[in-house]
Amino acid sequence: MDGATCVVQPYLPQARGVDSPTIVINDNTAADGLFPVFDRVFTSLWERSLPV
Repeated sequence: MDGATCVVQPYLPQARGVDSPTIVINDNTAADGLFPVFDRVFTSLWERSLPV
């Protein structure tokens, strides 16, 4: 992710054994969309992974 584009592959817990789609998402700050959702998830996981 570079702040404007991200590549995501969501985990699909109910679809075991099925490949999940890989999605390229461009940030469009003028509209709601998936970019802010995945940005929050990534940032949260990244911050929790840093050593204390």
